[in-house]
Amino acid sequence: MTIPTNLDHIVVATPDLAGTVAAIAAATGVTPEAGGVHPRFGTRNHLMTFGEGAYLEIIGLDPAVGTAEQVVFGLDRVTAPVARTFAVHPADPDAALAAAAAAGADLGPLGDGSRRAPDGTLLTWRLTRPLAADDSGVIPFVIDWGATPSPAGTIGARVDLVVFELTHPDPGALRPRLAALGTDVRVVRDDVPGLTLAIAGPGGTWTPAPL
Repeated sequence: MTIPTNLDHIVVATPDLAGTVAAIAAATGVTPEAGGVHPRFGTRNHLMTFGEGAYLEIIGLDPAVGTAEQVVFGLDRVTAPVARTFAVHPADPDAALAAAAAAGADLGPLGDGSRRAPDGTLLTWRLTRPLAADDSGVIPFVIDWGATPSPAGTIGARVDLVVFELTHPDPGALRPRLAALGTDVRVVRDDVPGLTLAIAGPGGTWTPAPL
């Protein structure tokens, strides 16, 4: 499929990071690459690139980190791997946030984020709080990498994005908010809002559970 405009990454939240990484590797023939830790949130991630500046983040709580300042992506509630939300990287983040707010989606301000890569490199970025505008995850958060290269260009583990769409009871209400953020992710009508995802590698296809 064509990568949606300004898609930065899709987030799969899981209660069992190691198990999910193993399941994805078994299904696709590609092993997700270790990303790093986020001490503030008590999380660790693994990554896979789609190419074209977009990637997949598989994230879970890291028991070694201890108590988190803030739980992200509803990781204290997920019971199976789920496509939880996604991030976009508009060319002008502040203008996009203002346009989204005017369209009825208040994502809040950009704040600082960071993680340390396995080689010790500190990666930094600015982002809005995930799920701030909608707990279903259909409104993306905004990320601005600034001078830090996006992981999409450095990840060695590559898979194809074969399905990525949003479900929503009122697609006509959601689409203008996505357009304000500069993205054109497909939206289909469904009583339950959420994300549908499938990735594929040489070994086959993997898809997470519905939210």
